[in-house]
Amino acid sequence: MQPQTAPPSPTPQPLRAVLRRALAAGAVALAVAACFWLLPPLQVLEERSRDALTPRPAADYTVPGVVVVDISEESLKKMGMWPWSRARMADLIEELLGPLRAKGVALDMVLPEPADAAGDARLASLAQHAPLALAQVLDFVQRGSGIAIGTPAGGTRAPAHPHLMPQATGYVANHAGLRQARCVGHISVRPDADGVVRRVFLHAAVHERAYPTLSVALMECVDAKAAQRALDGLGPHRGEGWRIPFRRDVHSFFTLPAEAVLQGQVDPELVRGKYVVIGSSAVGLSDYVATPVEPVTAGVLVHAQVLSELLNALERPHPGAWLVDPQVLSALGLLAGLAVLAAAFAWRTSAGVALLALLGAAWLALCAAAFGAGSAPAVLPAVGGFVSFAAAWLALDLAEARRTSRRILNTLAHYVAEPVLRLLVRQGLENTLTPARKQITVLVADMAGYTRLTAESGLEHSATLTTEFLEAITQPVLRSGGTLDRYTGDGLIAFWGAPLDRADHAAGAFQAALEMLDALAALNVRRTARREKAIGMRIGIEAGEALVGDLGSSARSVYTAVGTCINLASRLQELARDMEETLIVGPQARVGIAAPLRPLGGVQLRGLPQPIEVFGLPRLTEAPAVEPVTTARTSA
Repeated sequence: MQPQTAPPSPTPQPLRAVLRRALAAGAVALAVAACFWLLPPLQVLEERSRDALTPRPAADYTVPGVVVVDISEESLKKMGMWPWSRARMADLIEELLGPLRAKGVALDMVLPEPADAAGDARLASLAQHAPLALAQVLDFVQRGSGIAIGTPAGGTRAPAHPHLMPQATGYVANHAGLRQARCVGHISVRPDADGVVRRVFLHAAVHERAYPTLSVALMECVDAKAAQRALDGLGPHRGEGWRIPFRRDVHSFFTLPAEAVLQGQVDPELVRGKYVVIGSSAVGLSDYVATPVEPVTAGVLVHAQVLSELLNALERPHPGAWLVDPQVLSALGLLAGLAVLAAAFAWRTSAGVALLALLGAAWLALCAAAFGAGSAPAVLPAVGGFVSFAAAWLALDLAEARRTSRRILNTLAHYVAEPVLRLLVRQGLENTLTPARKQITVLVADMAGYTRLTAESGLEHSATLTTEFLEAITQPVLRSGGTLDRYTGDGLIAFWGAPLDRADHAAGAFQAALEMLDALAALNVRRTARREKAIGMRIGIEAGEALVGDLGSSARSVYTAVGTCINLASRLQELARDMEETLIVGPQARVGIAAPLRPLGGVQLRGLPQPIEVFGLPRLTEAPAVEPVTTARTSA
């Protein structure tokens, strides 16, 4: 069998191979990352991962600067069922802006129809002169004819380029009596594909008028410059809407019951100098949405979340300057991580796998920190890119290993029959090649008159002769499931019964011998046609016990067989020359061969204490006699 050497120590991969692998794996990683950015189903996973990583405050945390006044079920029980009179609504707002000294009030409800005239007049006066932000709904659904209910108020001229701001197709505004309102904000939201509200249009336009969201409108109503600084501090927000971080739990907002305000039961210090948002958690008013913090959340708390982020942005030393575009941060993180991964995998695969886990954990921790600070980098594009890069690199490694294995197996297939080789691989080559005692049959074949034939020709012709002869006699060995031990210059040694056990090892060797003689006859036909001399062959076959396995030293080893039967087969091959026989079979191999053989009598072989019976091919089936050799050799 092919000589084996000790495994070489690991060597660095060639630079070209590393670059090729890095580029291929990087292309896969970027493609996967792009899918997370572009494909809606994956974007839902992205949003949910952000929800899971966003840190929430402690249970006793209260958002500073924001108060929610809730018209709850309890309020309706105590103060009367909805709708309340406009006078009562005016009382509620006046109490907040007057005795309780709120900085500003936002009303998270639309009043499309007039009601009691006196109450409407009071509300109109408050909307025109006090820091009161009213609400209206913008419709972004494409319809045959846009919805137009009520009379829009407030707003500014929309940008000249419509693509700079989301465009609504219709609206539900307050009644005409409130058209002089100074501050008006929209309360429209657009849920994501999974039905969860995560974004708000900070500004949107309808009929060439632009409106801020209600929370921004409230801040603008109190201090327009502060509102602009807060917007700048939120960082970039595009046409698809600004993502609300939802860093505040719904219970983090200080909430006052509306009836407590109306009944004068609120300590002014709880409201003084704060922004107030009036809304309802009553089931009958149906103002609920799904958010990342609660599957059923009162709509007023969404505006409170936005308002808290605006106030938080005002507290930053340099609003806007500290915040890197989250998409840019994600892209930079992805590219930097891929570069580090490529270096790690190029050095050692195990290092790349370990770094993959470290990078993934570090990126998730960085994203969680960013979400806690109000930024919103993309989570899964980088994670997906890292994992796909590693998977692609490992797949390329595996493909290269398979190619190498195939090359090795193809080489081994020259020495072991392919079915035997496949079975060896399934059983595990390492254990199969461990030296062990086996019952085998050995075949030794040699070209007759090789010295004389090569002496009459040049080196090139001798090489061709040797190659043709060995090719002819090797294939029968492999086809019959034999193991090619080694070439002996002008012949070979093969055995059957190892590395895989087989009961018919003697029959396999004999069948291979017959096929070798047929192959030699075919070769001689071709040589005769080329006006070249025919060549002969001698074969010796014997069976017995041998030590078979991977034998040698740490520097060099070889899969071979050691035992008396190998020596006997070699001497039987030599005996065939002296007895002018083509093939001689020993007594042990004869037991396993069912074909008829011709007894040749007893012979004394060197190294044996007694003569042994040997056998040859029947005269009728014997191959043409080889050219006689003039020099005789005794078998003793």
